[in-house]
Amino acid sequence: MKIILIWQAEPPRDGRLNAAAFARSEEAARTAFPAPANVRPGDAAGYRIYTGTSPCAAETAALLFYTDEPPERTALLDDVPLQPFRDTEAALPLWLWRALGAAQWRLGSPRQSETAKETLARAEAFADRVEADGRDCAVISRGLTMAALKTVLRRRGYLLEGGELLPRPLDRVRASKRSEHCGGCHHNCLLSQAKCRIGQEKAARQSSG
Repeated sequence: MKIILIWQAEPPRDGRLNAAAFARSEEAARTAFPAPANVRPGDAAGYRIYTGTSPCAAETAALLFYTDEPPERTALLDDVPLQPFRDTEAALPLWLWRALGAAQWRLGSPRQSETAKETLARAEAFADRVEADGRDCAVISRGLTMAALKTVLRRRGYLLEGGELLPRPLDRVRASKRSEHCGGCHHNCLLSQAKCRIGQEKAARQSSG
């Protein structure tokens, strides 16, 4: 079973914001859909599509995929609505709002609407659902919810490929069980019969070299 994690589209944000403006920008990221240019939908035949319940998540799915089966929308994938880490009129960089808000989330601060423990519990429940279904799937979410889901999948023995340290909208990460990767993360497989993309690419490099 393959799981494709996709960061949902979101509108561009101002570089420096006060507390009220940051709260508004977080809401916009869940509801205002900016249609990216030059994106063509792909065939999702054979894949189940999961999204959060926000309009932006649903629109991202419609942008990326065409399928006869409608996406399954679930609150388990809703992003964590970060709150300002403090009330201030000072204009602070967006990265600082997000970093300190995420720190409060990890520490269980009452300023945030959800704790890391609660988000991880949602991610565990979602992973249970996906594994019970057993189908290849694409999962559209963002922010701390996606970070929690990546943590849960790693704990369950999935190998995550691709993506950036700081993911951008529409970035993708492929997750599959280590047992499906021939020799796990080291890919010590019989390269002439590699059954995973990493093993096949390694075999191609060796044959061309």
